[in-house]
Amino acid sequence: MEASVLASIVAALAALGGVALTAYVQSRNQARNQTFLGFSDVEKHHREQSARERVETLNRLVAMHKLVSKIQREFSITTLDILWRAKTTEDSYDARYLEICGEADDLRALAQLHEPAACDDVERIHGQMNIFWGNFKNLLYQRSKGEKVDHRSSFLSEAHEAARELGALGSKVKRHLAERMQEVRNDGQVER
Repeated sequence: MEASVLASIVAALAALGGVALTAYVQSRNQARNQTFLGFSDVEKHHREQSARERVETLNRLVAMHKLVSKIQREFSITTLDILWRAKTTEDSYDARYLEICGEADDLRALAQLHEPAACDDVERIHGQMNIFWGNFKNLLYQRSKGEKVDHRSSFLSEAHEAARELGALGSKVKRHLAERMQEVRNDGQVER
């Protein structure tokens, strides 16, 4: 009987060992699965966050491009001619100028905070806006005083020069923005 009791004890110990081994293997597998799922969730979160940042970057680049285009149009020789022929007053031009300055401030902030490579040229655009405004304002003042203003006026020449310079700077900034957009589209990177 001792042999059968001993065999029963050995069988019971073997069964307990098997159960313990199975429990250990299952707990290790479960821990690995949880770790894998945790990493998968983290990777998914990073991919989603990267996709959101990419979309935000693309939208910001489009907004900046539109602002540059609007500023170029507002401070162009064509707009100068339109405003001149419309007999724009100094006060109405000042109001118009202040409105576009608000949009220029938006552009400047976006450039400084998100596109530092374009920041210097954006600041130069702002400077040319001021030069254009000052010269056009002087033309309006001369006209309001009844003085003759024609194509030989130094204020008109300087306003034209500011418009040309602003246009060239705007084109340079828009090329930079287009290149950045292509970079972001091609490889999804948002780093500068």
